[in-house]
Amino acid sequence: MNKALFLATTALFSVSAVGTAAAQDVDEIVVTATKREQTLQEVPIAVSVIQEDTIENAQIQDAIDLQSVVPSLRVSQLERTSNTTFIIRGFGSGANNPGIEPSVAVFIDGVFRTRAGSALDDFLALERIEVLKGPQSTLFGKNASAGVVSVVTKKPEYNWNGVVEGTLGNFDQRIVKGYLTGPINDIFAFSLSGTYNERDGYFENLGDTADYNNRDRYSLRGQLLAQPTDNLEFRLIADYAEIDERCCGTARVTDGDAGAIIRDLLGGQTPNVGAFDYVIANDVENNNEIVNSGLSFQAEWDINPDVSLTYIGALRRYDDFVDYEGDFTTLSTLGTNIRGVNSDTMTHELRLSGVKDRFSYLLGAYYFNEDLVINDARLYGDDTRNYVDLLSAALAGEFVEVAPGVNIPNAAASPITALEVGLGLPVGQTFWQDGGGTFFTAEQDDEQWQLFGQFDFEVTDRLTLTAGVAWFNADKAVDFRNVGRTNPFSDLNFVDIGFGQAFGAAVNGLLTSPLAAAVPDPSVFANGITPDAIAAYSAAAALSDGALPSVAALQAAAADPEQNPLLGLFPALQPLGPLTPFPNSVEDGTSSDSDVPYTLRASYDLTDRTNIYLSYATGFKATSWNLTPDTRPFAQDFSALLASGELAADGVGGQPVVNTAIALQSLGIPNQYTGTRFAEPETTKVLEFGLKTRFAWGSLNTAVFRQIVEDLQSSIFQGTGFVVSNAGEQEAIGFEFDAVIQPPMIEGLTFNIAGLYLDSQFNDFPNASVLIGGEADLADGVADGIGNLDGERPAGVPEFSGSFGAEYRVPLSAGELFIRGDYQYESNVQVVQNVPEETLSREIGMLNASIGVQLDNGLEALVWARNLNEDEFFTSGFPTTLQPGSISAYPNMPRTYGVTVRKRF
Repeated sequence: MNKALFLATTALFSVSAVGTAAAQDVDEIVVTATKREQTLQEVPIAVSVIQEDTIENAQIQDAIDLQSVVPSLRVSQLERTSNTTFIIRGFGSGANNPGIEPSVAVFIDGVFRTRAGSALDDFLALERIEVLKGPQSTLFGKNASAGVVSVVTKKPEYNWNGVVEGTLGNFDQRIVKGYLTGPINDIFAFSLSGTYNERDGYFENLGDTADYNNRDRYSLRGQLLAQPTDNLEFRLIADYAEIDERCCGTARVTDGDAGAIIRDLLGGQTPNVGAFDYVIANDVENNNEIVNSGLSFQAEWDINPDVSLTYIGALRRYDDFVDYEGDFTTLSTLGTNIRGVNSDTMTHELRLSGVKDRFSYLLGAYYFNEDLVINDARLYGDDTRNYVDLLSAALAGEFVEVAPGVNIPNAAASPITALEVGLGLPVGQTFWQDGGGTFFTAEQDDEQWQLFGQFDFEVTDRLTLTAGVAWFNADKAVDFRNVGRTNPFSDLNFVDIGFGQAFGAAVNGLLTSPLAAAVPDPSVFANGITPDAIAAYSAAAALSDGALPSVAALQAAAADPEQNPLLGLFPALQPLGPLTPFPNSVEDGTSSDSDVPYTLRASYDLTDRTNIYLSYATGFKATSWNLTPDTRPFAQDFSALLASGELAADGVGGQPVVNTAIALQSLGIPNQYTGTRFAEPETTKVLEFGLKTRFAWGSLNTAVFRQIVEDLQSSIFQGTGFVVSNAGEQEAIGFEFDAVIQPPMIEGLTFNIAGLYLDSQFNDFPNASVLIGGEADLADGVADGIGNLDGERPAGVPEFSGSFGAEYRVPLSAGELFIRGDYQYESNVQVVQNVPEETLSREIGMLNASIGVQLDNGLEALVWARNLNEDEFFTSGFPTTLQPGSISAYPNMPRTYGVTVRKRF
């Protein structure tokens, strides 16, 4: 087959295969698309391919398990099942904010899955999985700025065959899978597949009898294949999947004063500090219900031997409802914490490919439309007020001695109560009330177009030049209107209150000084802080020769945490701040982005078994809107919104709200809780050189690359909400390799070795979200949660990661015996950006193993274990919600093991 045509038509470039090659020569490992095949070694792009035998023999159940055999891929799951992020080469974003789409695009049978939660089904009847590394926007378009994960299922066959499979494992795991395919007649063939997976959780909950991190999911897939002629093929695919699980348990890494308050004074419970005991303390079940379904249609028409036309169209529905623990204690401080995400998508793709002598081409158009609806509610519980009274007293340094040497926070001296008294509000009945909080409905319409083309020219039999280009346009319209809040404490302006206190004290000082005579009418101060009062005080202060502070000095002191103690309550006790609905007269709620990603590549066959390539590619990801309760206008819009009466117009009585965060920003003092409306588009560029060679007993593929992402979209949880921003620039210089080795002296033995070295850093990230009060935060002397990470290594990106696998096959009289093991390693790394490495880091060294028999009659049995050596590490972490000084994290899965029996027919 013409090499250049394959490059243009498949768009699924591969350089490495993860799988057992003992039964086939390495030269025969292929990737197939549109009925065309090419050996992996000849395709000049960095990609890992996971084959069916690896998926089955290594007991890789879903996308999360893939990272154990692909070092460049990381798949992280956070506080619920659907909150999953795909990262390739250290680049990726998208977790826990439905408005921020992933940087790694996941395709299943050529159809884009816009939500990571829609790509979590258990694997069944797969042909292969491909992990494309680096930007793939030229051909894959939407959200492929960091890479692509492409899952290819088996086509129906015209010969009857199938498989049934059952698994029993620890934690009472039960998995049943089935696949059947065969002909309907000479033209039509079908396939049916299904899987059911149930397992008890491995977390015990002190708050109820339920276990957590369980499995309860099933999926169904049906396909109809029609081949009415030799050059025409149609494929109809319908799928349906449900997940109903409790996820995800956390551990306590550090425990601040809040933990002692919860346990010792309020009788609540928290997880043990630093323990991998898999015990949590929740008062709310983390229920996550996902329903994912779709229908796709594919048509392949070989117009003539040199020209082909391909169409893929799909309709998909994704529903994700979660009722989850928000405060990670048995107290009801966040009593309601629910979110529903509903997504309806429609996609169309049309491709025309052809070849003429040494020239080939691929021309295509792609359309995507998504209607997204989010319903979100965060409401306080009946323990909230008592807890916050004690916590605010601790933050203010108000303690009472209850026994010699034993001091506890003095609830009677709570700043919360003092503020109610000082503001003339009903004491104990205003702030932090049961049922208070916020809820909203947001809708987003996302419409995207792409025109693309790729052209290959075989200059000689060994040299091929490739150029690809695309035009991309994304239009989004967001409606964030249905907002309801009862959260007056987060509406308070501590700057204004602090100025009022300081001004009142200054006026008292004036009226008791000889300068009182300089005020013609002292009653001007009786009506509060009015322009006349300020003018009268300023006139007297000007005569004091510095004895009385100026109004400007009082205002500066009100914005200084060292002089205004009220600012110590911000931001720890002002979550769920005032929301400004939009569109409004200032913000139209729309974004329109265009880009022209491109690819340039030269590949050269040094010999029939060794080739090299040099490529340069760019990628693009459109604007991502913050569709959470933490969305806030940008600073430049404050004045206009305030003048129009629309700034946070959800306050009591519908009046505009200028709270502490807005007031500080208006004074030119930046903080993380304004300007989080959306993240700007991110762009990627990569320069890569690769070498691939194959030999009689194996293959070796290597790549050296420099990848840069500008305006990397970031979303960080800071204990009271998510901060959305752009990192100016993140860079990675890396070297990766994949090798398959079959030592000729030991028949049946295969080694799969892969590794990735990354020298990664932020070149530009001056306003990063960091741990409040940490070293990076206090570098500028202000505890605002903002730090400069220029030159720092991005969290979660290890310097080295590797996968080392071995499989040994022994012939039997009626089949084969195999023994398999793979070891996943990651060097030590800071886990998350806003928790210092000395507090939370991880190093991974995890062993998986299996042993089984595969008989000629189709019967197979294997015993398997994952995390056989019980390696312990944290997959992610965060400042604990509403608990200043505490850090929580997600432990990895403990050892799992079981027996799988499979029968092919």
